[in-house]
Amino acid sequence: MLENEITIILPEKISILRDTQNQGICTDREEYSIYYQNIIYPYSEEYDIQIECEFGKNLGNCWRLDEFTDGMGIFDFTINIYLSFGVLAASRQCAIEVFEKKEHEEAALLCIGDSMTRDEIYISHSVNKSKKLKTVGLRNINHGVNHEGRGGWTCGAYFERHEDDGWGVSPFLFPVGFEGKIYYGSKRFYDMMSDTRTCTDYSHNGTAVSAAENGMLFYENNALFRYDNGALTEIEREPVFEFSFAKYIERYSIESPHIVSLLFGANEFQMCGYSGLKEELSVFLSNLRKMIQSIHEFDSSIKIIVNLPVCGGSQYAWGIRMGCAGSLKQYDYCIKMAGKALLEEFDGRRCENIFVCPMIAVCDPQSGFPYDNIKNNIYSDKSETLITDWVHPSETGYRQMGDALAGVIADIRDEA
Repeated sequence: MLENEITIILPEKISILRDTQNQGICTDREEYSIYYQNIIYPYSEEYDIQIECEFGKNLGNCWRLDEFTDGMGIFDFTINIYLSFGVLAASRQCAIEVFEKKEHEEAALLCIGDSMTRDEIYISHSVNKSKKLKTVGLRNINHGVNHEGRGGWTCGAYFERHEDDGWGVSPFLFPVGFEGKIYYGSKRFYDMMSDTRTCTDYSHNGTAVSAAENGMLFYENNALFRYDNGALTEIEREPVFEFSFAKYIERYSIESPHIVSLLFGANEFQMCGYSGLKEELSVFLSNLRKMIQSIHEFDSSIKIIVNLPVCGGSQYAWGIRMGCAGSLKQYDYCIKMAGKALLEEFDGRRCENIFVCPMIAVCDPQSGFPYDNIKNNIYSDKSETLITDWVHPSETGYRQMGDALAGVIADIRDEA
């Protein structure tokens, strides 16, 4: 980005799922907001932000669509940023399409990601808004949805963690040269998951394994072992592992998903710093490319949604969590540059079954994160409302993210 250049982070198309037309239930309403603070870098309250759009409202901090008329279809949306004396500094035009809730053939959704996916709320919200949408995946924790979400994981971790170091193992890694259906992963992880007393911690709960049978392969102490009659026999030292979506489907007998949603970024960019951003972005994009390639090598018809990661909470929350490491403004910069890079890499590739979801735009930067009343200091009788999580949205924010994902899913299913 050039010095003094203003960047607007929005995809070429935004999809919104509305309530059913002519419905009789007045409480079943929809709302979609694009928060200016989230999509503009650098952002300033001094900007005059004007919207050219037939529908919605410019509320000062966001554009909001909460009134729907029949036959809205697709329309143009333009955001203009003016500086002092009416100088136009940046402009971005998108298409917005509104989709009605309606019946579709049943579809399977697989969500892969970090703690935001593990929290399940945005997935559950998307499913509840969509008709005949089921979820697949190995984890199922609190909200009745399946997924592959692991707290603290980067996209790269899914290509690296074949041994359990206390954070679980990647279900997509398999030893080269062996069938996926006979590989049962890290013996340490398997033993932990087989013991109901030890598989309830943050990194392991919501996952189950089947009983060991003859012929299964396990990994332990840098070697592959075959399980036969209660004993392990070493068959290969220092095996090479590969990320294989096809073997994942085969091994776990998972229904092939129609849609795969990818959400990463929070763990990649928390601590990379300004100077390390370029290198981290390169690695991040490379891993996403490899993940998408493996999915499409299995089935090129699978629709893949690349979600733009959301911005952070507050510097107060950053401080209580991270001490003096990093800062909200640094994270904000890194996340927005990641969003910009994701748009440059994946936007406009719908013909390749790759779609972009603007989650970054929709999470309320003020009330979309957990907050509490905090005393100003130990001697003060005064307190103020402060955001208390540095990267994770509240249920409100997650639901807004779910609205964005549900819109893209509706768009995909409408094409079918």
